[in-house]
Amino acid sequence: MALCSSIIVATMAAWPVLRIVRSLDAGQTEARASFAELRRSALNVVTGPAGISGDAWRSATQDTWKRQDRLLAVIVKDTTGEVLYAKPGSSPYYRRTPDGLAFERPQGSTSSFSGALSSGLVIEALYVTLSQEAVFKPVRDATIAFLGLLAAIMAALLVASNSRTTNAREADASPPATVDGLAEWAPSIPELAPEESSLYREDPAEPTVGNVTPADLPDGALDGPRGLFDPDSGLGWEAYLRERLSAELRRSASFEQDLSLLITTLDGAHRGDEEFNLFATQVRDYFSFKDMAFLFGDGGAALILPNIDVDHALRMSEELLKKLMFTFQKKMTANGAGIHMGLTSRAGRLVDGDRLIGEAMAAADKARKDGGARIMAFRPDPEKFRAYLAGQ
Repeated sequence: MALCSSIIVATMAAWPVLRIVRSLDAGQTEARASFAELRRSALNVVTGPAGISGDAWRSATQDTWKRQDRLLAVIVKDTTGEVLYAKPGSSPYYRRTPDGLAFERPQGSTSSFSGALSSGLVIEALYVTLSQEAVFKPVRDATIAFLGLLAAIMAALLVASNSRTTNAREADASPPATVDGLAEWAPSIPELAPEESSLYREDPAEPTVGNVTPADLPDGALDGPRGLFDPDSGLGWEAYLRERLSAELRRSASFEQDLSLLITTLDGAHRGDEEFNLFATQVRDYFSFKDMAFLFGDGGAALILPNIDVDHALRMSEELLKKLMFTFQKKMTANGAGIHMGLTSRAGRLVDGDRLIGEAMAAADKARKDGGARIMAFRPDPEKFRAYLAGQ
């Protein structure tokens, strides 16, 4: 049994590694093919530096940007290394060097490609080759399988222990045996009948737990959310948001860390419909802390981002917005609906959850009313806030 368990454990350990390696290989292959297609488009429409500003090149790049979720950034340089074109205009993946602009990328999960164009131009692109989801799912499945194996082993050990106990009791109850005319005898303890012990006494008039029905419970006992998460969207119930946010604010203040709050909405979506569930799933899966994503209102979500300042949260929100706009581009084209996001942060202040929620709601409302803006960040001034508190 020990040998079989060792083989199974080794297989479980190798299984997620194999899945991750396959995902990485597939990502690199897809990224390489995407870059080849992008470079072919550039060779067809860009004949010199002037072609970079042309509508044909911008249309081709925009089409590739929408279709390729793995594409993170594209830049075109001239012979001196000067950047003539960059999409997006600003990104956490850019890094200034003495030779110009270069990619700042995490090793192992991204790949960069470059190729020559006409007139000495060079095109460079950065792709995601191993996403967080591709790592999380194999590890999660392997953990579940390991826990299942552990439960099976514990159950087998329990059955074996019960079997040994039963055999020992049967041996105690057997008649004395004789060896060479001498009787072997072992003392036995008489069993106590259930009615002779208060530990086993049952009152037939007292109902058991199995007989309790919802009608027997006090009024309101089943009101409110069931469990921690909404089963349709996977987001936490809004009723838990303020309590969790206040607790995280206290923890951040004690460790002198920052904390950001993001509120995002999808116009026309309503809690419970298929469109909102797709929106909620993408928002929840983009961030690492699944237990800090909550329903908010009828068509929105609120996300607590611990140890993240407003600038970092803004960059993450821009990447999330890109993915959401690609998913819901038909809806937005059809009826003008939009995705709006509001951000705020603790920023060294001692604030409660209600104030942060109010600031994020105000930022999201301003993003909705402001023409082309989809993300609005509230940037508090800690000094002015302390002066305001001192004047109260």
